[in-house]
Amino acid sequence: MNVRVERSEVRGSVTPPPSKSYTHRALISASLSKKSRILRPLLSRDTWATVRGCKIIGADMQLRGEEMEVRGTESIEPSERYFSADNSGTTLRFFTSLLSHSSREVTIDGDESLRQRNSLPLINALNRLGARISSKSGKPPIRVRGILRGGSVEIDAWSSQFLSSLLISLPLCSVESRVHVKNLRSKPYVDITEEILNESGIKFFRDEDYRLYGIEGEQSYNLRRFRIPIDFSSASFMIALGVLSGEVEIDGAVRSRQGDERIVDIVRDMGGEIRWRNGKIISRKSELEGITIEGRDVPDLVPVVAILGSVAKGKTEITDIGHLREKESDRIKSISVNLKKLGVDVREMEDGLVIQGKERIEGGRIDSYGDHRIAMAFSVLGTASIKGIEVINAGNVSVSYPEFFRDIRSLGARVIFQ
Repeated sequence: MNVRVERSEVRGSVTPPPSKSYTHRALISASLSKKSRILRPLLSRDTWATVRGCKIIGADMQLRGEEMEVRGTESIEPSERYFSADNSGTTLRFFTSLLSHSSREVTIDGDESLRQRNSLPLINALNRLGARISSKSGKPPIRVRGILRGGSVEIDAWSSQFLSSLLISLPLCSVESRVHVKNLRSKPYVDITEEILNESGIKFFRDEDYRLYGIEGEQSYNLRRFRIPIDFSSASFMIALGVLSGEVEIDGAVRSRQGDERIVDIVRDMGGEIRWRNGKIISRKSELEGITIEGRDVPDLVPVVAILGSVAKGKTEITDIGHLREKESDRIKSISVNLKKLGVDVREMEDGLVIQGKERIEGGRIDSYGDHRIAMAFSVLGTASIKGIEVINAGNVSVSYPEFFRDIRSLGARVIFQ
């Protein structure tokens, strides 16, 4: 599906979808607990992949309105030999560890995009802990079997999903484990994992620098009830929409462990008019100025910051984002190529972007490269362009924000489906 978003003036209120990161972790923890209720989980392409995985390892899940009722499994005994994680890197990485608790071999696969994503550091760590996992260069399809014993291991956490995967699975091992962490990126996502583990009664310790974890073995999960907060990665697009093209009020904006809450400070630092109080965020059309930000811990905000930088006065530099080359697309390249198509002066570096803002974005045709966040970012930018922006393959927004186009249309954005 291609979409054309034309110059628009927006105004109104919207409630962004629930957090994808929290939903993945809560559903898995629930599937390992006796009986749980997950309130307002995100129902998207990625999280449905996790639901399928939870069912394969033995959990029973029933959706009743906005609540998922879960009866967990006492032991991981996969019911199928093949599991597709679809487009979800989180699902792929988390179930690579979980399925290594069974002696039955399961092949984990995914779509074309997921087959390009490397999990070799995680695979090597799991194999050192007793699993027997094989793949071609760490990419799907991945053949997984156990038994994961636990012990001491080092993990190169250039994707925080590797560390989170270990933290979720190691409490089920027969012995205590120690995880030595290096090169940790996207630390706030590990904070979310820790929060869900604490809610589930899992015991662990770590040092202040996130370099060493200790996890007791033979533990049981006991998550009973958890309400999913809104997703600030998704909310960031609505915030940007207000700053570029009118006024948007974000409802349900309670504080959580999400690093992407930083979007409020970033917009404010760029000179944007934004206010957050009493669970509401209001962003208004503003003249922006370029800034320099370090994006190591907020990779999902980079597409939003890039489109804001494209219309800001002066230079916007985003540094320390090399790990974005291993996302649903090579996001550094995807952003750079698409902004250049729109006439923006961009310098692509190995681990960053330098964007020289333009007073006017004429518009044009860009490619999402199968990446939901690229599709959403450039759709938002279309509302501030002169002639509109056509986004190729925009249907992938279903990965994280299925109602994205419905929501921006409700605010006044002119969206044409092609």
